[in-house]
Amino acid sequence: MSKEKGKKEWFKKLLAMFLLALNDFLFIVGAVFILVATYRYSTNIGLILTGVFFMFYSFLLSKQRG
Repeated sequence: MSKEKGKKEWFKKLLAMFLLALNDFLFIVGAVFILVATYRYSTNIGLILTGVFFMFYSFLLSKQRG
């Protein structure tokens, strides 16, 4: 029974890691889509929004490590 419980825990950790990676990937894809649309509209707004996305993403990464 303990081996089976260990396998379930391992699978849960693997699934959680996969979902975190998927979440990061979807955030980056969404940010790129928004930034491309913004750059086509106005370069200055696109540059400001790029900085905001970089700051927000670095905040999220630092929060995960801390």
